[in-house]
Amino acid sequence: MKNLILLFLLSPLVCMAQLNYKDLTFLAHNKIDKNIEYIKHKGYVFRQEKTTGDGTKQVYYEKGKLSRTMVVMRVLNNLSVVISYVPEDQNNFENIQNEINKTGFNLIDSTSSDRDSCSSYQSKEYFTKLCEVQFPGSTEKSHNITFYRRDISSNN
Repeated sequence: MKNLILLFLLSPLVCMAQLNYKDLTFLAHNKIDKNIEYIKHKGYVFRQEKTTGDGTKQVYYEKGKLSRTMVVMRVLNNLSVVISYVPEDQNNFENIQNEINKTGFNLIDSTSSDRDSCSSYQSKEYFTKLCEVQFPGSTEKSHNITFYRRDISSNN
């Protein structure tokens, strides 16, 4: 009985790491410093910071079994943020996908190859790309969500 109570009390902490649609919209509307505090509060830990060849800063945070879930924030020149989120499981991915389908997003493109399948959507405020990836020789699928405000350009 004690184990059941302990499991019940700890289960919200496990779920806390998973982001949802509301979290993605929050991150898309804020600058990097506020987003870092938000991500830390969700239980993610800093992994690394990189600067790409074009000068774009990328900040990586991760959480989960074997770091299976990750948030990457690309900071553009105008300090806007492009969010890349790797959900820990397919259920989290599908929940976000369902919210996107319910909140006025329009499908604008779909691509498919032997390795991945992606769909791009846009609404009045946001752009998102949802991908399901299967690496050669692996039976497991991975998911990736890119999310940002439409009023920014990922080429800044």
